[in-house]
Amino acid sequence: MSTRIDRTAPLFWRAEQLDEWACWQRRQWPASRRAVDRARQTARRLRGGDAGTGLEIASPRGPVHTLVALESLGPTQVAALADPLRALAEQVEHEVLEGVAWMFPAGSEIVGLPGAALHRIEPLTDTACPEHLRELTQVVVAGEYLPSGRTAARWAREQHARVNVVQHGLLAVSTPPVPADCRLFAFSERDGAWWTQSRTDVEVVDAGSALLWNAGQQAEARGPAQAGAAVGKRSPGVFLGQLHGAELPRRDVAAAAAQYIHATGATYRPHPAEQDRLSRAQHEKWRAQGITVDGSGPLTATSGPVAAVFSTGVLEAAQSGRAAYVVHPEPPAWLEEFWDRYSMSRWRPWKTPEPTPAFAMPHGDPAHVIARHLKKEIGA
Repeated sequence: MSTRIDRTAPLFWRAEQLDEWACWQRRQWPASRRAVDRARQTARRLRGGDAGTGLEIASPRGPVHTLVALESLGPTQVAALADPLRALAEQVEHEVLEGVAWMFPAGSEIVGLPGAALHRIEPLTDTACPEHLRELTQVVVAGEYLPSGRTAARWAREQHARVNVVQHGLLAVSTPPVPADCRLFAFSERDGAWWTQSRTDVEVVDAGSALLWNAGQQAEARGPAQAGAAVGKRSPGVFLGQLHGAELPRRDVAAAAAQYIHATGATYRPHPAEQDRLSRAQHEKWRAQGITVDGSGPLTATSGPVAAVFSTGVLEAAQSGRAAYVVHPEPPAWLEEFWDRYSMSRWRPWKTPEPTPAFAMPHGDPAHVIARHLKKEIGA
């Protein structure tokens, strides 16, 4: 009797598959990136092993009850991991933030983090938990697949502290697995169930998306006049590039973009990661065909509909009131499930559907939802 494989499930959903996920990711890298990575590993070995972690910690003067591990100071990570602490400051005495420490890549600019002005900053020279972090109650991470989150999650387990994982992006088939024995703040119940495959070691909280909440708030602040201009039908709009992605063959993503652009006259907007030789060659081919390739300025400065294969930008556009669609001539099963999970509207050459609706967040601001749970952990 054969076992049926679920083509819509995540490739890596068990916590013990993290190393398998990392190997898969490396196999998707272009040859040039793999060569650079091998050279760095060789240099590290020649220097005699560990030459530092590449991380820094901003700490209070006293004991720490909460450690927030940022992998970058970009807007997505800050919205998912830092904004809940900003919301916590509105719910408790200010002194509570004096028990919060921050971990981030060395050299990061940390202006604007809640309470950061009170902290001392020092490099993390090795991965041993510092003495002043050995009374941890909880950590807040995006996962344990990158250095900050991996280190924080390990320290939490050593101290028997709570691991809080905050979803910060849309979940595609190659998403890394959720850490073991954690609380997951997911965009929705459906996302949480899909990502964990209903694992019993993970507590799922339907928190909503800080990224999409903020997109809606920013659109509201711009006002109806600007929002209307963005939605306007006079502009053919933009197609968001994802040629760099590992989830789909490059030729399929290029075919989807070309189909939509030739039919609508949209501008191709390259992803910032489309810097490899093959991507640049594709851009030049399109320019020769008369297609406009332009990634300058923020997406909010463009107008007209927004389309992509499975970019988060589709939902960001929908959240701000713009018409938004997804495109693929022959989508695989996992992509159709992805579109359905986020209620994305599929565009076809012969039919323009109703635009993708705004993402539902029935509990309000996700930062406040998460903050209420963090508050309970520290007894505030």
